[in-house]
Amino acid sequence: MKNKYLSLGLLALGMFFTQTSFGQTDAEKQKIVSQYDLQALGTLENKLTTQQAQEKQRAIQLAQQNGWEIRTTLPDGTLVELQRVTADGQPVYYRTFNVDAARSTRTDHLNAGGSLGLNLMGQNMTAYVWDGGVARASHQEYDGAGGTNRFSTGDSGSLNYHSAHVTGTIMASGVVANAKGMAPHASAVGYDWNSDLGEATSAASSGMLVSNHSYGFRGDLVPDYYFGAYITESRDWDEIMFNAPNYLMVVAAGNDGNQNGYNASPLGGNSSYDKLTGHSTSKNNLVVANAQDANIDASGNLISVAINSSSSEGPTDDYRIKPDITGNGTGVYSTYQNSDTAYNSITGTSMASPNVAGSVLLLQQHYNNTNGSFARAATIKGLALHTADDAGASGPDAVFGWGLMNTKRAAEAISNDGNEAKIEQLTLTSGQTYSITVDSDGTNPLLASISWTDRAGTATTATNSSTAVLVNDLDIRVTKGGTTYNPWRLTGVTTNGTGDNTVDPYERVDVSGASGTYTITVTHKGSLVGGSQDFSLIVTGLSGTPVVCNATTPTGVSASGITTSGADIDWNTVTAATYDVRYRQSGTSTWTTNAVATNSTTLTGLAASTSYEVQVRSVCPSGNSLYSSSVTFTTADIPAFCSGSISSFPYSEGFEAGDGWTQVGGDDGDWYRTSGSTPSSGTGPTSAAQGTNYLFLEASTNSSPGQIGNNGTAILESDCFNLAGKSSATFSFQNHMYGTAVGSITVQASTDGTSWANLWSDSGDKGNQWNSISVNLSAYLGQEVKLRIVGTTGNGWSSDIAIDDLSVTAVDASADTTAPVITLNGAATINLTVGDSFTDPGATASDNIDGDLTSSIVVTGSVNTSVTGTYTLNYNVSDAAGNDATQVSRTVNVDPASTGGCSGGVSSFPYSEGFENTLGAWSQSTTDDINWSITSGGTPSSGTGPTAAAEGSYYIFVEASGSGTGYPNKQAILNSPCFDLSGETQATFAFSYSMYGAADMGSISLEASDDDGATWTSLWSETGNKGTGWQTASVNLASYVGGSVQLRFNRITGSTWQADIAIDGVSLSTSGGSGPSCSNVSLSITFDNYPEETSWEITNSGGTVVASGGTYASQADGSTLVIDAGCLDDGCYDFTITDAYGDGICCAYGNGSFTLTNNNTGATLASGGSFTTSDTTNFCVSASGTTATADYMTTFNDTNVRATLDVKIYPNPVKGATLNVTTLQDNASYTIMNMVGQHVAKGNIVSGAINVSKLRAGVYMIQINTGSQTVTKKFIKQ
Repeated sequence: MKNKYLSLGLLALGMFFTQTSFGQTDAEKQKIVSQYDLQALGTLENKLTTQQAQEKQRAIQLAQQNGWEIRTTLPDGTLVELQRVTADGQPVYYRTFNVDAARSTRTDHLNAGGSLGLNLMGQNMTAYVWDGGVARASHQEYDGAGGTNRFSTGDSGSLNYHSAHVTGTIMASGVVANAKGMAPHASAVGYDWNSDLGEATSAASSGMLVSNHSYGFRGDLVPDYYFGAYITESRDWDEIMFNAPNYLMVVAAGNDGNQNGYNASPLGGNSSYDKLTGHSTSKNNLVVANAQDANIDASGNLISVAINSSSSEGPTDDYRIKPDITGNGTGVYSTYQNSDTAYNSITGTSMASPNVAGSVLLLQQHYNNTNGSFARAATIKGLALHTADDAGASGPDAVFGWGLMNTKRAAEAISNDGNEAKIEQLTLTSGQTYSITVDSDGTNPLLASISWTDRAGTATTATNSSTAVLVNDLDIRVTKGGTTYNPWRLTGVTTNGTGDNTVDPYERVDVSGASGTYTITVTHKGSLVGGSQDFSLIVTGLSGTPVVCNATTPTGVSASGITTSGADIDWNTVTAATYDVRYRQSGTSTWTTNAVATNSTTLTGLAASTSYEVQVRSVCPSGNSLYSSSVTFTTADIPAFCSGSISSFPYSEGFEAGDGWTQVGGDDGDWYRTSGSTPSSGTGPTSAAQGTNYLFLEASTNSSPGQIGNNGTAILESDCFNLAGKSSATFSFQNHMYGTAVGSITVQASTDGTSWANLWSDSGDKGNQWNSISVNLSAYLGQEVKLRIVGTTGNGWSSDIAIDDLSVTAVDASADTTAPVITLNGAATINLTVGDSFTDPGATASDNIDGDLTSSIVVTGSVNTSVTGTYTLNYNVSDAAGNDATQVSRTVNVDPASTGGCSGGVSSFPYSEGFENTLGAWSQSTTDDINWSITSGGTPSSGTGPTAAAEGSYYIFVEASGSGTGYPNKQAILNSPCFDLSGETQATFAFSYSMYGAADMGSISLEASDDDGATWTSLWSETGNKGTGWQTASVNLASYVGGSVQLRFNRITGSTWQADIAIDGVSLSTSGGSGPSCSNVSLSITFDNYPEETSWEITNSGGTVVASGGTYASQADGSTLVIDAGCLDDGCYDFTITDAYGDGICCAYGNGSFTLTNNNTGATLASGGSFTTSDTTNFCVSASGTTATADYMTTFNDTNVRATLDVKIYPNPVKGATLNVTTLQDNASYTIMNMVGQHVAKGNIVSGAINVSKLRAGVYMIQINTGSQTVTKKFIKQ
């Protein structure tokens, strides 16, 4: 039996910390946590503790069932322990990260005797260690100069060598010199890794600053989607750190660098990368890679370093820079657990992580010593990344992160704050911009970075999802004059660059060769969640000499770069000053004044061929200087825009002999000419739209020909087109936009070559086909115009965009005598019934010159569906030359509501329809949103729909793709022919259906109308994901025999494109006799918290399974699912429901229940929820007899039989208005139900007669209650 555990961790650990003497002082702890929302942290601790306890308990019980190891040591010495089970039943293990032996660090520059003279030994500081166990508290290295008994345990974890080694790496005192830790006077608290989330939340609530986690998931056992993904584990740690903003979690990246086969779906197809899982993909922590021994000179400068090949590589699926930083964990000598004097050397990111954790603990100590308070975690993390030594590829990468940690340089930045460095802890509110001006030292690179603790993002279960998990996206830019410097970012798995970083909560701008004054600006995108975002700004490479501002008149004012509308103005710098620049047209009296931060500016918006004068003055806090003498300049004449132009039309370009148009420089690359397919599978076309060649953008980053990479832009520009004397002009082309990460295409036009107007733009996946586009150029008639096509790839390799078949058509103003043509959408005559809804299907219009004129159509006339009559809608349009199209009309007939059923249609049975490339007699509704489609094989969308027909080759389905077009809540109705059942006494409608895709599939219903479509009654409906196979449904039409009925499938899409529902194998069968011979049965299951454990089956008396279902992993915990179990023949059956875990569906883990119902009678056949492994109920159904008591029991006793015999009804069938009832008791009541279980009449039996005149023809059940007995009988109304 599963058990739930309530957490007392906050109370118990809170008592522990209160009673412990080491660590930060109580006052310092209180200062830290006074800024936290302790109630939120307490709630979070309870949630995470309970969640982990449940997951652990469940994992152990499944391990016992399946023979899994719970805790063991692998042959290489790695400790592994079972933690939880994935949704698909796979075990998830924590494992320690260690392999061989060694060590290297520069943190000793901060220690006593170090070059910085700081004497930082971790005094009064506490590190927290979660690991596969705990260290030996009595080890000699945990005493020493820093004090005795500096290690204690936070829980009841057992001794473990790995934990002992990690702990010593942080705080060993150096009794054996080679084993001295990073912070040899610090204290440490050790925890077993079980319940790490809840315990860490409690410790953070009590002022924890730094924790180390040298463990992670076993890469050989996790599902592929875990790699690089932001899963629930990643999110939970981010939530803790966001709620405790001084707490920094340091994590080992892992040791799977040499394992290229664990991830079967690596990012970008590169199996040497994408190996991080679990908390290694969180945003706010510090993930550490492992380097070999670094070559460091005596001053602490890096000479060379190489990565240890076992270190796991990133990045994350949204291309965040992970690992963050590199430590040294090769051959680290440290403490062991087997005696008080035991030591050993081991290697791995497990050793690199405490190397970094101990170092950042010293940085917190130094910051507190310098500023009187501890820093935000984002500040310490930012300092580590800001000052790291670049290693490997230039700039950040997915191997070293930002490089090898340089603790010395980070400490120097803290010491130099306010002089050569600037460290500010700030808050940005929604809509705010933060800006400062700084002076570079002229020697070192100017580095400016921002770091922030972001809110927890949305966890995913998708494989290689590129959706950014960043919640609040801040941006930093550094500018000087007209130059803007952008931050680093990853552009692919193995590539980087500078630009707009939209994924990382840390951004750094590097300005090499910096000199002079720069402006640093921090902004944000969109609206900040929560209304504000704390961030830390770090700047190094600044001038440390105090600057005095003397407002002297600027000299050397000059104008250069003069264009038709602007000029660059420069002058000599006045130290520490800002400036006012004023200018005016020569000979006028009004000045325009601009405030300028640097010694140059660009004037814009000037008139061509005009003389201007300009003056500059300096501005200091103490006052302003006089303006300089005027400098005059004259703007340039407007040059001839086109040296030559195209004036012969039609014009065409198919790229058969070259690029045709001009590749514009200054962008990210060129459009590439090719034939056949692009180099990447699953994106781009397979051939040209016309001819042989076409142009495309290659989005890959694997050295494919012509590639421009992810988020790259390429511009293609035309010659001039002379549209003088033209009455109309159109630019047409074909594009191909197919792939999972497609970017955008934009068509622009310019009449001066400087300013460009957007004429047309589109983005996203448009399917694997060429798309024809026409752009109206009427705005440029009488002018010379250039066109250009701007293509931008998406955030992934599957975003190849192609263009082909370019053309420009133009018509002389005197030549356009052809009228446009109007074409109706849909039928010219539409028949409606009073009360129907009506939406005009509209029409389209096209013109040989003006192209698409649909938006210009004028519609006259109206339709009132509440009044019978014939209505006419008229459609008219004219082209630019004034040519009128021939009017087109639509007739709408509104007929009176029918008082009877439908007519005509199908009267011969059995009837069947397999939709073999035709809808047969079925028809699409004109009042819905989208249509049903016919197809064979699979549907166009992956991960949804069937892969083949249920019978034959074809089937019908509704394509849910297209946000706003296919989903959400779009309706598709398919109407059946009229079925004439007037001569029948029994009818059954059956069909096959497929509902495979996302959890929110929307719904599918079968509805019936016996009043010619005036009203519709739902007979059957389903929602949810039913799995990959075809399902069958059978619906009893007994209520409609004796008349006519029309059926329809009513499909309403859900909230996702992954929801294609299909229908096939439709049939309607009838048979003579006294009524239906089967009973429609449905099963309603309300699941507990483990739907993946529930299954069921119905077996007949011969032991054959006639219906079954489960398990239901795609169902939400606690959800309810109604399942059509089919139409059961008369007889007795066993219903068995099974729970794979053996604790039923109620009530240990949710209040689950089930009910099996005879839909013909409304009778409950089986119900319950509380059982162990399975529960079996025997039941019987009888649709053809005169009693329904068989629905409730297996055998009859004498009293039941007597009661049945004592109740009689006649005549049966009843042709008139009265049904006679005889009973042995007075005061009997009755309820009449139709064959779908609806109550249609009830009352008391008066004088042995019931008026049934208002009942439609059909089969009914009458339930007669005599007071002591309830008897159910069947009768037919003719």
